[in-house]
Amino acid sequence: MEQATDSKYEIRLLDPANVRLSRSAGGVLEMEYDGELSPEVLLFQTYPLSRQEEYVSVRNGKGEEIGIIERLTDLAPGSLEEARKELRLRYLVPRVTRIDKIKQFPGMWVWELQTTLGPTKMSMRNLHEHIQTVGDNRLLLSDMDGNRCEIADMEALDPHSRKQLSRVL
Repeated sequence: MEQATDSKYEIRLLDPANVRLSRSAGGVLEMEYDGELSPEVLLFQTYPLSRQEEYVSVRNGKGEEIGIIERLTDLAPGSLEEARKELRLRYLVPRVTRIDKIKQFPGMWVWELQTTLGPTKMSMRNLHEHIQTVGDNRLLLSDMDGNRCEIADMEALDPHSRKQLSRVL
């Protein structure tokens, strides 16, 4: 008995030597692969927390996967630049530059932060649900409304910010 395979579940690794990413006249990311042009492509990180430039999914305008780029750094310089630009736009997460205050209220924590995109307040009911540790010194923060920001390196924060953080961690 012959076993059928479903090709929609197969992973297709794209040869980075044959990938050319560029922008259309309207600024849309497009890809030429093995001589075939995809006039609109979307890039998605399959491991957005741990391997941001590895195993990047390339999808057409309908969201159907074309294939996976194993390592962006294997792309030609122009394609690498366009891929990084596209991913920065898709995964825009402000970085915390300073923690002004962390206040606890009954059933609520309020963080007053300075970020790369300006000042913000984040409200959290439970710190364990809203703080995710990534590696030794990196934290991802999310609030009750789904807003996110990151502390890229806790040790790089100023003394006041580290003191505020040490009170809750």
